Amino acid sequence: MSFTAPWGLLAALALPAIVVLHLYRNRLPERRVAALFLFPPQALIAGAGRTRTRLLRTPSLWLELLAALALALWLGGLTFGGRQAAHVVLVLDDSASMAAAAVRPRALQAAAETLDALAAGDLVTVLRTGPRPQVLVGPRALPAEAMRALADWLPVQPRHDPEPTFELARELAHGGGAVVLLTDAPLPAGHEDLTVIACGTGAANAAILTAVRVAAADGERLRARIAAFGSLTASGLSLFADERALGRQSLVFRDGIADVELDVPAGVQVLRLELDPDALALDDRAWLLPPPSRVVAIADELPPETSAALAIDRVLAALPQVRSERSSAAAQLVLRAAPGSLSPDQFEVVVDRGAGEAVAWRGPFVVDRSAPELAGVQLQGVVWVGTRNELPGRVLVAAGSQALLTEEPVAAGRRWWLRLDAASGNLTKAPDWPVFWANLAELARAQVPGVETAQVELGGEARYRLEPGRNQALEQLALVAPDGARVLGGGERTVGFVPRTPGVHTFTGSDERPRGRCAVRFVDAAESDLRATRSERREGVPLPSHGAAAAARDTGFERRLLALLVLLCVLTDWWLLSRRAA
Repeated sequence: MSFTAPWGLLAALALPAIVVLHLYRNRLPERRVAALFLFPPQALIAGAGRTRTRLLRTPSLWLELLAALALALWLGGLTFGGRQAAHVVLVLDDSASMAAAAVRPRALQAAAETLDALAAGDLVTVLRTGPRPQVLVGPRALPAEAMRALADWLPVQPRHDPEPTFELARELAHGGGAVVLLTDAPLPAGHEDLTVIACGTGAANAAILTAVRVAAADGERLRARIAAFGSLTASGLSLFADERALGRQSLVFRDGIADVELDVPAGVQVLRLELDPDALALDDRAWLLPPPSRVVAIADELPPETSAALAIDRVLAALPQVRSERSSAAAQLVLRAAPGSLSPDQFEVVVDRGAGEAVAWRGPFVVDRSAPELAGVQLQGVVWVGTRNELPGRVLVAAGSQALLTEEPVAAGRRWWLRLDAASGNLTKAPDWPVFWANLAELARAQVPGVETAQVELGGEARYRLEPGRNQALEQLALVAPDGARVLGGGERTVGFVPRTPGVHTFTGSDERPRGRCAVRFVDAAESDLRATRSERREGVPLPSHGAAAAARDTGFERRLLALLVLLCVLTDWWLLSRRAA
């Protein structure tokens, strides 16, 4: 006889507690009287509190003691011989190279052999490596459950650090369990306690490294770079528009690289590139969507003479993907002569000449090079005219001690102050002037609602910006994979998703209406290079042998029997007490 959880025997302290409750019970003596009015009022009041009485050995007492004893033995894990259930933590290397045609079947076979060596009552936890370890099965599930889940396992992760998963596996296996790692990489050093089964086979492989759509006069051009690893010297690349074939090009690799440029007709929405089949199918396909339309709305509320002097119309006409907006509430960037109210999605530029006599500064100017709104701004040869007045906020551009451009901290949005006499100086004619506004427009572009980027790599994040006044709690934005799997995103205004499958994904709201799409593909040259994968085995903590597993007795029988006994005692005691009350 043994106990798998000895601390559970502390529940046996309930036995003396039950005896004490039966000794000190509040029992009133039974008296037969003709009428209560014959007794004085004080005689009708019962004595308060419990008093010690003679212990009555009633069936209720024995049933309660037996139930408490059985419960204590159940919590202590009482067993009569037999082997304790073995616990195996199976760690799956979820890097994409494990999905190679010759590797995944071998890994599944090794996992099946490991699980077959366990008894039906043994326990299994299956972990999948990744930037954040993921429990695929369990914790402490039955081997049959693990076998069903492994059939759907498809590794797709770029190269990552498996150490966090190893640490989690050790914690789950603490107390006599064993950890088994299935991988195709060289055996990790410093992990001698792990049983490592490497299932890799070196193979030649080709992968799509880059693919971009470029605008052309008569449509578009597709530019792609293909890499070959190993002995592969030639392949073929096919181009599709949805399911319609657009063309095919033969590839000859020179120094392991082949660059491709193909014509694409105008109006094509979804482009798909496919390499000829090779050892790893995951890196043979790429989907390309047109870039999302993210037009920045700019509201010009400056006085007409100031706007004309600043050449705002000319600047906006030169900037890509911007438009003029009449309503400041619908704009991402607002130009004003005095500060106004802002929403969290808005930027504001306040152009203020200031009071007093104008002063011309010819430099040198102090420019905060860390500010993204001043990227590429040099101010060489600029004559900046303004007045000597203080500006609120952090100084971005200054002439001596005079701040000329600052950013003021505000409760919502962002606000810049520009100390400038628009009618004087040559700042608005300098090359830095459109550069400054282009930088502001790019900063404001992040506030434009919609899909932020149409191309996402596996392991990256697909992001969608909700409209002003909306949040994820109201919108319930989801990302729908090509196979129909739907997952909710995280975030308030900008909702992020981490896709796990390649292909074209769709953003949908709570009304199931499509809001946009993004193309997800795998890119990782280190994982596409299968030459370093190998096949070997290293033993760590020993696993139960197949013979021991076959002879192992089901030690859970005692726990089931004790649980049944507790239930039977409780029900019988309740039945006896209910009869007495009746």
